[in-house]
Amino acid sequence: MKCGDVTMGTSDDQFWTQQLPRWSGVAAILGGLLLVLAAVLHSLQPSGCIGLECETRSMRTTTGIVTALGTAATLFILLGAAGLTLIARRSGRMKKLANAGLIAAAAGLAILLIAGLIQTVFFSGDFPWMPFFVIPGLLGVIVGFVLIGVFILRSGLLPRWLGIVLVVSSLLLLAANEQTVAVLLAVPFGLAMATLGFFLWSIGGRTFAGAAAPG
Repeated sequence: MKCGDVTMGTSDDQFWTQQLPRWSGVAAILGGLLLVLAAVLHSLQPSGCIGLECETRSMRTTTGIVTALGTAATLFILLGAAGLTLIARRSGRMKKLANAGLIAAAAGLAILLIAGLIQTVFFSGDFPWMPFFVIPGLLGVIVGFVLIGVFILRSGLLPRWLGIVLVVSSLLLLAANEQTVAVLLAVPFGLAMATLGFFLWSIGGRTFAGAAAPG
């Protein structure tokens, strides 16, 4: 019985200190790279309209492949952020800040995901009410990942410069616009997420082994 207890405890510790950081890292890497690819492909479409221009010009449509890539990127990025938040809870370091970041980011990503699906399924890539979804969704994502970046910066679980990169790249999303070449401002954020994922995967097990707290 004692041996069984020891085995279970060891397995649980390995999950929190090795498996979870690495799988979260893989998700963040995939999400970041897919976001970069989606942004680049979308930028190749003819420019759309902004504001009053839409009275005389059509909006830039979203192709099926971009929607698929964006949807997958959203889900993987959310999984990566969720894994990092669970690690924060386990370590006991500033978990409220990490939780707030995850909630805001998850809400924003969910809004963007729903809007993208509505646009593709019902409006053939040209959803006229898209800004009413994009603006609050994007703000949620920005606030969420800025908080996560601050968490990384202050917790010491990962390199602090990585937190700064995530904050700066998240703020750049304020200027991103899917109707123009400014959609490429999502690329730095995608690369920041991929870099975060790389650190979680490559050094996560060693970093969090010393930080994880019981139960």
